[in-house]
Amino acid sequence: MTLGAFTEKPWSQVHPAYESSFLHMRPAPEYASGEVVLASTYRAVGFGQGLSPEGGVPGRGRNLQKLLDNSRTTKPDGAILPVDVWKNVVCGILRSPKQPNQAAKRFLQISPVVPDSALYSQSARLSSNSWNPGELVSRVIRFGEADLAGAQQLWGRLFHALDVADGDDIWARFVQAEFRAWRGPETRGGWCQPGNLGRDRAIEAWHRNGTRAIPASRFVKDLDSILGLKDRLTRRQWTSMLETILRIGTVSHVLWVCRANTTFFTALWQVLHGGDAPALKQMLDSLGPGDGFWRYGQVAAGAISDLSTNFLKARAGLNLFLYFFANIADGAGDCLESPRAFVDLLGRVAAARGSLDIAGFSRHYEELLGAEQRAVSGKRGIASNIREFARHVLGQRQTAETGLDSYDQGYFLRKRGAHASAPWQVSLGPVAVMGIVHACTHGARTPRNLNDLCRHFSEYGVDVRAQDVDGSGLGLTLRNLGLVIDSPDAEGGMVIKSPFERIQEQGAT
Repeated sequence: MTLGAFTEKPWSQVHPAYESSFLHMRPAPEYASGEVVLASTYRAVGFGQGLSPEGGVPGRGRNLQKLLDNSRTTKPDGAILPVDVWKNVVCGILRSPKQPNQAAKRFLQISPVVPDSALYSQSARLSSNSWNPGELVSRVIRFGEADLAGAQQLWGRLFHALDVADGDDIWARFVQAEFRAWRGPETRGGWCQPGNLGRDRAIEAWHRNGTRAIPASRFVKDLDSILGLKDRLTRRQWTSMLETILRIGTVSHVLWVCRANTTFFTALWQVLHGGDAPALKQMLDSLGPGDGFWRYGQVAAGAISDLSTNFLKARAGLNLFLYFFANIADGAGDCLESPRAFVDLLGRVAAARGSLDIAGFSRHYEELLGAEQRAVSGKRGIASNIREFARHVLGQRQTAETGLDSYDQGYFLRKRGAHASAPWQVSLGPVAVMGIVHACTHGARTPRNLNDLCRHFSEYGVDVRAQDVDGSGLGLTLRNLGLVIDSPDAEGGMVIKSPFERIQEQGAT
C-alpha cells in the first residue's frame, strides 16, 4: 500500500510493520460486558473447533427459545425436566438481567455458569458479525506468560476449571447435563479439549527482547490463583470471582496497548523535532505500570477518553511515519517489534534528521487528524469502541429489572449517584475486592499489608494510596468483609488477609 492509499483510509489500514508488532490491538475491542467476556472465554477455550463460536450464538439462542416456547416440543433423550420446567430454569433461575435499553428486545440472556449455557447467549452482538472477546483473553494470556508452552498450560488449566466434573457442586452438574441433552447436531462434538493457542510472532518478539512487567503479567498470576479456588466455592461464587479477574485483566491490557502506542509516538515525535533518542532502559521503564491509568475514586470517563483518543492519534502517526519515511523504516527491518528495535530506529532517525522532510511529515499528520474530527475526538470509530468496551466491562451492570439492581458485584466502575447521568468513578464491588485481595495474598510466605495491596492494584494501572484507603469506600468494603486487621507494626497500618483463608486451611487438613 502507498502513502496516498493510507491517507485515504488511515483508520482502517495499517503498515505491515505495525500490523506485525505488539502495538497492533487485536482483536479490536468493541462493546462487551463482564458476562460477555466470561461466556466468550468458554467458547474460545472449549467450543472453538468448527462451531462458529461467536457468530452462531444468537441463532442458537433463537432456536432454543422457539423450542422452549413451542407447546408441542418434547424433551430430548437424556433430559430430566419437562419442557415447561426447563424453560422456567433457563428463562428464570439462570436469567441474567438485561440493560435498560434492552428491555423491549426479546432474546435469551443466560448467566454463564456452565459451559453449555454459553452456547445460546452472551455474545457481544445479537447478529452473526460479533467480535470475539475470548480471543482477547487468549492474547492477554500469551502476553502475560513468558513463552507459548506456559500460555498453553494455563489455557489448559482454564479449560479444565471451566469444565463441569464430578467434583463440582450438584447444581452445576445438573444444569450442565440438562443443557447437554438439549444440544443441537452442530454442537454435539464441542467441549472435549482445550484449543491450541498457536504462535504469534508479535508476542514472541515482545518476550524475546527483554521487556518489563505489564498488566498481562499480573493477570496470568491472578488468573491462576482464582482457578485454584474452584474446589472451595460454589459454582456461582467461583464464576463470579473468575469473571471479575477477566474484566480487569482484559481492560487493563487494552489500556496498556493504548498507552504503549502513545509512548512510542511521543518518543518518535520528539526525536524528529530535535530531541535525543531515549536509552533502552528508559523506553522499557516507560512501558511498565507507571503512575497508572486512573486513581481510585476518580471519575473514569476522562481517563478512558484520553487513552483511547491518544491511541488513535499515535497509531495514525506511527503508520504515517512508516509510509512517509519508507527508506528509513524499510531499512530498519521489524522496527516496531520490540522496544529495543524501536530505540534502534530512533537512533537512525536522529542520525538522518538533517535530510528528512520533517515539516512535510508534520503537515501531513495535522491534515490527517483534521480530516475526520469525529473519529479523532472519539465520537465514533476505534476510540469510541475502546471507550465502550472499558466502560461496560468494568462498569456495574445497569438494569431496570426489579430486584436485580445489585446483580453485579464484581465491578470496578460505579455510578457516582443514582441519577442516570451520574458520572462513572473508579470503585470496586465486594466481589472484585475479594478477588484482588485473594490474588494479593495467594502464595505469600509473609503477611501482606495495605502497601502490598496498593502495589497489586498498581500493576493493573489503578493508583491507590495506602494513606487514603482507610477513609474511602475501599477501606469500608475491606472492613465490612473482614479482610483487614489493624496492626500498628505493619506498614500502612493494616494487615490484609484472604477472604478464603479458613476454607483453604480446611481443605489442607
